Amino acid sequence: LAAPDYNQVKESSFLVNMLPSWVQPFSIFIGVGILIVLGRYVFVPFLRYVSSSGMNELLTATSLFLVVGVSELMILVGLSPALGAFMAGVMLANSEFRHELKSDVDPFRGLLLAVFFVSVGSTINFNIIKEDPLFIFSTVATILAVKFGVLFGIGKIFKMSNDQNLLMSFGLSQVGEFAFVLITFATELYIMDTDFSSKMVAIVAVTMFCTPFLLIINERFI
Repeated sequence: LAAPDYNQVKESSFLVNMLPSWVQPFSIFIGVGILIVLGRYVFVPFLRYVSSSGMNELLTATSLFLVVGVSELMILVGLSPALGAFMAGVMLANSEFRHELKSDVDPFRGLLLAVFFVSVGSTINFNIIKEDPLFIFSTVATILAVKFGVLFGIGKIFKMSNDQNLLMSFGLSQVGEFAFVLITFATELYIMDTDFSSKMVAIVAVTMFCTPFLLIINERFI
C-alpha cells in the first residue's frame, strides 16, 4: 500500500497545526467542546431568530447549512465530516425545533437515504461474495446471532414482553449503516486494506438484506 499523503492531511487540518504541539492530540475534545458551546449559545439562539420570521423554508435551509458548516469545521480540525454531520444532527434533535425540523426534513431524508443506499449498493463487489462465500455468510450469521443475543438479554433485563423483545432483537440485529462511513474512513487511513474493506461492506449489506426476512419470520412463525 502507498503511504498516506501527510502534507495533504496537514493542509486539510491547518487549525490543528495552529495549536501548540502538546495540545494537538486533544484536538478532538477541543473540537467537540467548541461545537457544544456553539450549539448552546450560538446555533440555537440563531435558529430562534430564524424561526421568528415564520418562514419554514428558511429554517430548513438554515438547519442544512449548519450541518454542512459543522462538517467543514470537523475537516478543519482533522476529523471526519461524517462525525460532524452526526453531531450536528444530534444537536438539532435536542433543540426545541426538533419536531418542526423533522417534518420539514422528511422529504430530504427519504431522498438522501435512497441516494446513500444506491451508492453503497453500487460499491459492493459481488465477486468477493462469490470468491469467499463461507467467510461472508458465516460472519453474517455470527453477527446476527451475537447481536440478537445481546439485545434479547437487554430486553429481559428491562422486563420487556416477549413480542416486543423479539421485534427489537430481530429489527436491530443487522449492522448499522454508519458502518459504511467507518469502513470507508478506515480504508482511507490505511487501517484496512481494500480487499478486507470490500468484504466488510458486503457483510454489512447482507446483514441489512436479511433483516426484512427475519422480521417476516418473527411475525408469521414465531
